[in-house]
Amino acid sequence: MATQPRTRRARDDIREQLLESALIEFGAKGFDGASTRSIARRVDAHQPQINYHFESKEALWTAAVNHLFGLLGSALSGALNATEGADPDDIHLLADRFAEGIRQFVRFAAAHPELNQIMVHEATASSDRLTWMTRVHVKPLYDAVRGQWRRLREAGIAAPIDDAVFHYVLVGAASLPYVNAPEARILTGREPTDPAWVEAHADGLVATLLPNRRTRTRRERTKQ
Repeated sequence: MATQPRTRRARDDIREQLLESALIEFGAKGFDGASTRSIARRVDAHQPQINYHFESKEALWTAAVNHLFGLLGSALSGALNATEGADPDDIHLLADRFAEGIRQFVRFAAAHPELNQIMVHEATASSDRLTWMTRVHVKPLYDAVRGQWRRLREAGIAAPIDDAVFHYVLVGAASLPYVNAPEARILTGREPTDPAWVEAHADGLVATLLPNRRTRTRRERTKQ
């Protein structure tokens, strides 16, 4: 019987698979606990392939975090550019787009629990990795969201939460059910990654954080 020729994976494919595997491993075990051998094995690769694509474990971690925040930036692009091309005084449009940004963040947290896992691993002690990740990735998002939150709070639409504190309220509330998914399954008897759960979670968070957001008419929504 003739054997089927083995399909070779393109360089970009295996590199991206290694990045995705690294995120899971770093999220579960932290930088020190993660094993490059386990990262390679997870995607049926060999450890030398990590050395080929990445100079070191540190370089792999950096590339994986860049990849993760790139995905997050794409998911939140609508919220981060909430007032672009719109009337800067349209606070209700800002509220609508900010609400959608909250929903997108919850969906992202459900699909990528390693985001908060990596943050928790790194943020409990000062390190060069933490300083770099905060400066390059976290601070730009923090600043962009903080300014919009301040406008919404001053307009009486958002909950009266300090704009610096809001970052932690949002991140914690959006990510905890997915980081603690095993506990959520035992406690609630439900699957926290089920789309119905995720959407209910997102809607509940929007209602909590933006309690005075008005419901726009269909005509107003189509004019956005």
